[in-house]
Amino acid sequence: MDQQILGKRLQKAREEAGLTQDAVERSLGLPKKSYTKIEAGLREVSTLELSRLAVLFHMSVADFFDEALFSDESPLLVLHRRAPGLEKNVASNEQVARCLQLCKEGAQLEQLLGIRRHAPIRYLFTTPKNSSEAIEQGERAAQEERRRLGVGNFPIYDIVEILHSQGIWAAGIHLPNDISGLFLHQASLGMAIFINATHARPRQRFSYVHEYAHALFDQKQRCVVSDTTNIMDLVEKRANAFAAAFLLPRDGIMEAIQKTGKGLSSRSSAAVYDVATDTVIEAESRQLVHKLTPQNVISIAHHFGVSYQATVYRLQSLKYISQDESEKLLKQENIAKEHVQFLQHYEPRIKMEEEPFLQRELILYIYQLVVEAYSQEKISRGRVLELCKQLSLPASKLLENM
Repeated sequence: MDQQILGKRLQKAREEAGLTQDAVERSLGLPKKSYTKIEAGLREVSTLELSRLAVLFHMSVADFFDEALFSDESPLLVLHRRAPGLEKNVASNEQVARCLQLCKEGAQLEQLLGIRRHAPIRYLFTTPKNSSEAIEQGERAAQEERRRLGVGNFPIYDIVEILHSQGIWAAGIHLPNDISGLFLHQASLGMAIFINATHARPRQRFSYVHEYAHALFDQKQRCVVSDTTNIMDLVEKRANAFAAAFLLPRDGIMEAIQKTGKGLSSRSSAAVYDVATDTVIEAESRQLVHKLTPQNVISIAHHFGVSYQATVYRLQSLKYISQDESEKLLKQENIAKEHVQFLQHYEPRIKMEEEPFLQRELILYIYQLVVEAYSQEKISRGRVLELCKQLSLPASKLLENM
């Protein structure tokens, strides 16, 4: 590859990783300004250096030579190729285009303010060969990601805040019912996740984390569409396994079940070493087993903010319930729904006229950038008016208070 092209790609990867040229030189032990020359195309980079840079930028060496990864083609065009027919859905297409434009404006404001968007870490697993490997990879990464984010076994209530903290644009939009979410990646824009806001709230949360898995595993992809046509794909199974394990952590589930006093083994045994006789004394006891009820399941689902069905399948996966018990619990969903109304778990579905509510986190973040950029005289009064119009916010009140 041409040295200047490779240098520009290294620069882009470094900036997305939130590192300065000095920081790279210190990490790799390079002489002063030597890495600056690499990015400028004035110095060759060795194979060893390229390997170390890949690790530093959370990429693979092959990524630096991937044309698609560094292409600046419109993500909307890429999306239309991946989801043919979506462009004919006027409402959905307009909302995707609007959100992408907001993200683009936000990225430009961040650049003006010198804010470096940190890309999320990338999990460099090989493409899974079968379902069990896909599930194992997803669950292992979810456990590691919870540890890395420092969230322990606690429920995660604000998924969008986590996505923003990892440098990912996120918003809920109206999509066709068969599409649960989209993951988009563009060099100048970064990563964006849009989920179907017409789905029930617990499903929306699951979709956010599902698409987050694509950001962690599949950053090389320009676009991933999660819909009913690809649910059997191994990368989709891996993303589903990640979402289930991330939202319903194994140890957190165990703690929740222990609080109910149910789902425990009917037989317990203990072995105690006897120092006097140099033997082991074994004891066994039985206890009454109470199977998990629909009310127990929905309480766990409510605690972690996920759907009843997702909780049942997760409990089966963790072997707290058998397949027969799982099927029985799924058939008793109506009982659970009555209980869930009391818990106020399900939220009413959002209507089209409430669109600004869907992108509130995205809009508020960009609004903060507008305020800061104007206060630092990075943008003009006219630009403020233009941006506030795009955000559907009253610019006059903002300008009065500045």
